[in-house]
Amino acid sequence: MSIEAKGIMVNIIRIKENKKENILDLVARETTFTILLNQKNLVTLSCTPEKYKYLGLGFLYTSGILRKKEDIVSLEINKKQDLMDIRIKGTSLLPKDIITNNLWLGIYQQAEGEGNPFSFIDASLKINFSLVYSLISEMQERADFFKLTGGVHSCALADKNGSIMLFSEDISRYNTIDKILGEAFVNDISTEDKIILTSCRITSGILKKIIIGKLPVVISRAAPTDRAIELAEKIGITLVGFVRGKRMNIYTHPERIEV
Repeated sequence: MSIEAKGIMVNIIRIKENKKENILDLVARETTFTILLNQKNLVTLSCTPEKYKYLGLGFLYTSGILRKKEDIVSLEINKKQDLMDIRIKGTSLLPKDIITNNLWLGIYQQAEGEGNPFSFIDASLKINFSLVYSLISEMQERADFFKLTGGVHSCALADKNGSIMLFSEDISRYNTIDKILGEAFVNDISTEDKIILTSCRITSGILKKIIIGKLPVVISRAAPTDRAIELAEKIGITLVGFVRGKRMNIYTHPERIEV
């Protein structure tokens, strides 16, 4: 999508040192995107107006509603109305299931036994510490819209060899995760041996979305919360934060980061 479609020019007054000037400045465009699930309005998300299919399917996937592509009966994206109309087999919504934000984490997140998305992640993935620095650096290099506006978050999916496979930006940090995991879901990209990179603070809500994809390593330029650290330790995720310059903090399962 073009810069013009994702951003809008606004008149502002800029003061630099002791000088004031009237200029045009590019800011991120915010829109709303609604998901209709089985003819019921499930949720309306605030987002950057791009990658609607990945955002919608990623949201349903990380919410625990959609588990495999074969369950999709029909799918239509209406870009004029900023709408996804999707029908899924085996899913019925009660009034209490209708949600108003993207923090909902699904109807089966507490399930026990086979298929529980919160089971321990025991991936044997190991990466060199230098790869952490280079991946974060490359993600920042790709963040063109952030460089222009400073108003979006970034997220990327990488493999153990240091190749960034998917990249996304959005005004919502939750949406960046959904777009990445939605794109992987649509294109049958396994995430169980991959690394997720993000510019945002890692909360337990962010981490729960990542757990659905069973990603063993999470790397962020920002800080995690105490609940995110507790959850990462319990689930088996290597959580790396504050990757700045040539330093990083490893909060959980450091055995995957080789020095």
